[in-house]
Amino acid sequence: MLNESPRFERIEVIADLFCKLGFDKIVQFDLLEPEYDALKKIHRKNVEPEYLGLIALSAGAIDFQLGVGGAERFWSTLSTIADGFKDLNSLGHIESLMRRFLNDPINARRRILKRKRIRKIFGSGFAEWYISNYEFLRENPVLLWRKLAETVGSSMEKKTMVFSMKAFDISHLICYGDYLDFPWNIPIPVDFHVKRVTISAGLLDRYGSDELFRHTWSLVLRRVREKLGRNITLVRIDSIVWQLGKIMYACKYRKDSSQKA
Repeated sequence: MLNESPRFERIEVIADLFCKLGFDKIVQFDLLEPEYDALKKIHRKNVEPEYLGLIALSAGAIDFQLGVGGAERFWSTLSTIADGFKDLNSLGHIESLMRRFLNDPINARRRILKRKRIRKIFGSGFAEWYISNYEFLRENPVLLWRKLAETVGSSMEKKTMVFSMKAFDISHLICYGDYLDFPWNIPIPVDFHVKRVTISAGLLDRYGSDELFRHTWSLVLRRVREKLGRNITLVRIDSIVWQLGKIMYACKYRKDSSQKA
């Protein structure tokens, strides 16, 4: 049960603001995400799509409890370490990449758990299964999403599992120029930036469960899809919300300076 209710009049207002951007401008925010820049640089090393996707999935699964520098440093460090590899078109090389990446200070927090996740991805048969079925999984990304969550012992709606799918989706955009066919109701990855923007936007009066935040943004998305008539998912909306949250954080949540920025 959801103990609080979204403010429906604000849902209409926020949905209208997204619609004023339009589909093409909404999509452009993905190009400003730190994972897009990092994966684009790695792709230039002639990394094949399936292996770039595995890098995206693996990094996404450990993108939590980050050190100083946050997501920008996390993804830029990954691309810097990848520069030291001549070849990343094999499971062994990607596993080595992730092991080196885990040793960086950006991954110091919860490092034991992160190492456990990487071991499961590469030691359970998941990575081999993914490479063998890559073309099928491109057409059925929900199956990949479910299998990854089962492999690392998480639930599909958890932030890092959804974010792994977003990173995988961006790797697909880099390689093929379009997005994967995720269901419209794939949830928004809920972190503190998303929560702060939700409250600041007046969509909720107070903090609640992650499920409440996911539900609230699903209502916004439903109105955006109805008005634009385009196949937009919450991982697209997340790019905008997360970037706004970063701006507000940098401005220490001061209203005037946040609005100006």
